[in-house]
Amino acid sequence: MGHATRSIPIINEFLYRGCEVQLASSGSALILLRQEYPKLKLHELVSYDVHYSKIIPLTLSLFFQIPKFLKRIREEHDQIERIVRDEKIDLMISDSRFGCWAEHIPSAFITHQINLQLPWTIRWLSPFVSYFNRQQIKKFKYCWVPDEPTDRISGKLSEANGLNVRYMGMLSRFEKDKLVEIKYDLLVLLSGPEPQRTLLEQKLLTKLQGTLLNVLFVRGMPGYSIEMKQTPNMIYKNHLNAKELNQVIQESKIVLSRSGYSTVMDLAKLGKKAIFIPTPGQTEQLYLARQLRKRKIAYCTNVDNLDIAAAIKFSSDYTGFKGEYKNDLLSVAINEVLV
Repeated sequence: MGHATRSIPIINEFLYRGCEVQLASSGSALILLRQEYPKLKLHELVSYDVHYSKIIPLTLSLFFQIPKFLKRIREEHDQIERIVRDEKIDLMISDSRFGCWAEHIPSAFITHQINLQLPWTIRWLSPFVSYFNRQQIKKFKYCWVPDEPTDRISGKLSEANGLNVRYMGMLSRFEKDKLVEIKYDLLVLLSGPEPQRTLLEQKLLTKLQGTLLNVLFVRGMPGYSIEMKQTPNMIYKNHLNAKELNQVIQESKIVLSRSGYSTVMDLAKLGKKAIFIPTPGQTEQLYLARQLRKRKIAYCTNVDNLDIAAAIKFSSDYTGFKGEYKNDLLSVAINEVLV
């Protein structure tokens, strides 16, 4: 879903310029885009159908799924070629979907992971994996990186490494308001694939039992209709739209979430303090969280060692994000592709 949410400012910019925009996605990202843009034509793509195991390490689990991913990418590319032909598409923008390019039109690939981080056990494979990743990106005319050209939050993940890179600034659908009243001591934002989303939810609910904090718990489940029972100081929401989420993040003292890059960009844009719990085995999230902790921007820990009260106290030693980002770089990138 993070890939869908960070595409929203790009979609809005094209619409603002009077372009006809069509969307293509799958799964929960498709549901979110349908909710945000009910009037735009939407195509359902084949899902990569990523599965995560409770037992097998994440990297090993993904390794076993590589043949399936390659097959889905080929199927996705065939779908895209048909859509481009039938709908007379002039330009393709793909957020991390390798099959979303077409032979006879320009395309841009959005990623902050040019140089993939691997676990230490197989780190010797990094040059080969990153080379393969770059070769896939080279099928696109442009590589758009959602980060600043200097002092990048994504660090070495987004070093250009020979690619035709355009840095686009922080891509966030949110806007910072000047005057906002704080209503919540803690905002919990859940996201990411199963079963890790549910495992984190269960552990956090246990750790928050009996708390005196005013907590808003957003479960990250668009389209899910069964609501959790509210308590006097714990409010649960399955999903919030962009406007609602923009508001409640600003109304919260601290945000507790995964360190997914789209979430990091949203919090950076709004200038918030955060406690990050990286998804186990997701090396990109571990790298981002540790870099932000090292730079004294945000505290991070794992869920088993999490003590809510202590984490909030520790966060007072961190600066939080400053919220000083503009979107002029996005406008420059779009000018280039619309020439």
